[in-house]
Amino acid sequence: MFRVLIVEDEYIVRFGIRSMIDWEKVGMTVIGEAANGQEALDLIGQELPDILITDIKMPILDGIALITQVRKISPQMKILILSNLEDFQYAKEAIRHGVSEYLIKSDMMPRDFEQALLKVKEAIEESSHSKEEKRDTRIEPMWKEKFFLDLAQGTQTQTDSQHIKSTIESMGLLDVHLPLYAMHISNNALEQGVSEGQTYIRKALESLLSTGLLSYEVFPDKQGEMNVLLFPDMPAVQGQKMVREIAQSLIIHLIDTYSMRCTIGISSGIHAWSELHLAYQQAVIAAKYKMFVGSGKVIVYGVDYEPMVSDQIENMKVSTSHIHSMVYAFQSKELQTYLETLFEQLASGKDYDMVQIISLELLIMLTTLWSDVSCDQQSVLHLKKQYFDQLSKLETIDQSKAWFMRAFDELVKHMIQVYNSDRNSIIKATQYVQQHYHLEISLQSISSFVHLSKNYFANLFKKEMGESFLEHLTRIRIEKAKTLLTGELKTADIGNLVGIPDPKYFSKVFKKITGISPSEYRSRVRGEV
Repeated sequence: MFRVLIVEDEYIVRFGIRSMIDWEKVGMTVIGEAANGQEALDLIGQELPDILITDIKMPILDGIALITQVRKISPQMKILILSNLEDFQYAKEAIRHGVSEYLIKSDMMPRDFEQALLKVKEAIEESSHSKEEKRDTRIEPMWKEKFFLDLAQGTQTQTDSQHIKSTIESMGLLDVHLPLYAMHISNNALEQGVSEGQTYIRKALESLLSTGLLSYEVFPDKQGEMNVLLFPDMPAVQGQKMVREIAQSLIIHLIDTYSMRCTIGISSGIHAWSELHLAYQQAVIAAKYKMFVGSGKVIVYGVDYEPMVSDQIENMKVSTSHIHSMVYAFQSKELQTYLETLFEQLASGKDYDMVQIISLELLIMLTTLWSDVSCDQQSVLHLKKQYFDQLSKLETIDQSKAWFMRAFDELVKHMIQVYNSDRNSIIKATQYVQQHYHLEISLQSISSFVHLSKNYFANLFKKEMGESFLEHLTRIRIEKAKTLLTGELKTADIGNLVGIPDPKYFSKVFKKITGISPSEYRSRVRGEV
């Protein structure tokens, strides 16, 4: 079935195009619709059509711009233009980009449209036959690897089943006895470049499997990591044993010959080419399991690794406020215990994705705290890059735990070192409050005044003064108000003079701190009560 994408800004026209053709009868299927060129490009990025049917005039990205972009992506795609009679001058420009057919909307009849589609289909088939003849029954290595990658990553659809079958047949693999196994080779710590690592793996496979007794295919995925399909041609138990032995030999060969350390994930056996996507996913997941069992090993999905579902892990959260309070209180031992417990829970859950999520949250907290405590943001930026580089090379959960415990310990030690010098800033802030309590003072303004970040200042102030900055400011204002209440000024005026202009709020705050209202306080100090 040939894949068709329809691009037209008017819904009723799109509906008409879909309705006037029996797509299955003409050997086609509509894989999507778009209202403009940009939407079409997004869809093409997800799945490449064989035939593009597009209008000329559309919002956001018109037909001419769309065709220009499509030709960069797929020079062979067949394009059919639909437009109005008055837009023919635009069609001329489209034709220069290799448009296959041009139809006028107002004159288009179902029969004409069907004939145009069949003509385009015939051109595709002729081109396909020509390419197969040139191949001389052999599949180019790069084309073959692209085919296996598409199968593994699920970009080949069910509508391509005949194409898949014919391609497998052309490779001489249609009669291969199943099950087959997928191996995902994860290059530990990225010690080699991507291309260099791929070359080493290809050479190692050639060396180990040079006898030809076992068939295999190899292809890199989009992340640059190598994948191998193995066809043991024997019952499942013996086949899986052989695949494991080959993987173990491959790991030893790579480390001995190229000093290249790898972990290999192996899928369970699959019995149909349509299951290759599942096998690839299993092999990748198994390789990731090195996070919990260590790197440089062979990990078989369903044997060495069993998927786990844990409500405790799914509901895990990192307490940002708790970590911040421990850091600012210099509670290094308590923080180390907290991180130890956190990583013990992650280790017991054996959920790779959750480890990544929690690690990212911790990293964000770590870099944010450094930004708060440091005046040199250039150094902080350098530190962030250093952190990301170091984390990318960690392979196991034990390594991650040790790294974070060390990083947070270094942060706390740094904060202790700068604490004494920053205490002068707190003294400066309290002196400012004593003199300017009647003005509007926010946490942001006072922290800027003493050249500290807002979060760092707030935590440092509370540590030094035993109360938050807001509590301190309010207390000073109320103390000043108590002095003024001994005179004849009105309560509302007093509130305004101490920086609390709202009379109701002033009375509320005064009573909260002193336990009595301003008027009651005045009566008491005058001896009237």
